[in-house]
Amino acid sequence: MLEELKKILEEKEAAREELIKLSRDMRLNSSKAIAYIHAGNFEKAEKHLKKAEEVFERIKKFKEKFWDIYYLSFDAMQEFVEAIVFKNVVENLSLEVELPEGLEPAPILGGFADSIGEMRRYALTLLVKNNVEVAKKVLELMEELYFKLVEFTFHDKITGNLRPKLDVARNSIERTKSDLLSAIVAKKSDELLKKIS
Repeated sequence: MLEELKKILEEKEAAREELIKLSRDMRLNSSKAIAYIHAGNFEKAEKHLKKAEEVFERIKKFKEKFWDIYYLSFDAMQEFVEAIVFKNVVENLSLEVELPEGLEPAPILGGFADSIGEMRRYALTLLVKNNVEVAKKVLELMEELYFKLVEFTFHDKITGNLRPKLDVARNSIERTKSDLLSAIVAKKSDELLKKIS
């Protein structure tokens, strides 16, 4: 009996190490995709998202047999969702996305919540470029997503600690509002000075 138990645990330990390795690879590709989206290089972003999805297809195979360690892949799933959502916002100014089948609920919620932070960074980039109108639309999407997510009033154990992420998201939204208002005032001041001169 103990020998059989040892074999089971050895198999699980090997699966754990492989799952961690795959999750690290998936997360890395998702992070790179986000970086390339910010850089405006959508071709490379898509390339890394495809790599991440390929890894995810391998990760899914662990769920049935090794369900009790499957949570080790949740952070990678979350980063993957964040990248997909953010890319769609930048490309289409929309929150409507199609996600690959098999993603777990908690990482999906976490990925959506974390994408609000990336949207703030994008909005700031737009403001630097004096693209106030698009930055305003991004802020509207940030708020829309936030209000959708606050409806998930389930226990943190179910949502993957969504509430702390939403606190961070709310702060990002308020700061972005302030930045946008400053940019609008500055733009109107410039326009007024040009008229006077």
